[in-house]
Amino acid sequence: MNKEKIISKIIEKWPVKVLSVAAALVITVFYRMNSLETRFVTVPLVIESSGHLIPVSSFAENVRVSLRGEASSIIQIHENDIEAYIDLDRYKNEGTFRIPVQIRKSGNALAVDPLEITVYPMEIQVVLEQKIIKEIPVHPVFEGKIALGFEMTNQEITPQFITAEGPKSAMERIEFSTNTIDLEGRYEDFSVLIPVINNNPLIFIHGGTMITYSASISVIRRGFSFPEPPVIPEIPAAVEEEDDDEEELE
Repeated sequence: MNKEKIISKIIEKWPVKVLSVAAALVITVFYRMNSLETRFVTVPLVIESSGHLIPVSSFAENVRVSLRGEASSIIQIHENDIEAYIDLDRYKNEGTFRIPVQIRKSGNALAVDPLEITVYPMEIQVVLEQKIIKEIPVHPVFEGKIALGFEMTNQEITPQFITAEGPKSAMERIEFSTNTIDLEGRYEDFSVLIPVINNNPLIFIHGGTMITYSASISVIRRGFSFPEPPVIPEIPAAVEEEDDDEEELE
């Protein structure tokens, strides 16, 4: 068989052959798509930002992720193999933005093929504001009273200031106070390790949230005097004379 006959055989009815191959591919893909299964996982939403803008509004801390693939493969994917994040570095000015949620694969998820990943929600509305870092004083909070006759003569907080960062509007009005310190019945010096209360999830405290509170307690001495001894009344002289007269009569 010469070359011309071989080529003639190959191109003979080529449209039909092309259609047959295409149909076979479609059937294969359709079969594979129908044989895939879906699994849902919930993962934390991470904020990635190295700039001067941070979120000022709260939003969901977790997102739902759909994993679609072969059952034997997707079952091996752990939640920490999928990372959901929003990237704030592309934004340079304050304002309100709809930021897409992105997915990053790691671990077992890298070896799974085919794998379709869909995240819900796909976008997060975020209000961005300038980031402020400053030192905030800590105020102690007390309950109870020191023992009667004693007073607090000195107190010390270590550290006196806590470094915090957060959006500009929140940092302008933030105040830090301690958990309640019990003074009831205390009559001597004491020191306690106590947490600082931070009720704003948008504010981050650097270096931990524990402080040491120390106080000196002493006896009250101002205006104190010992009570005078009781006065014993003297016997009147007239009574003594009457007693003498009675003795002479006897």
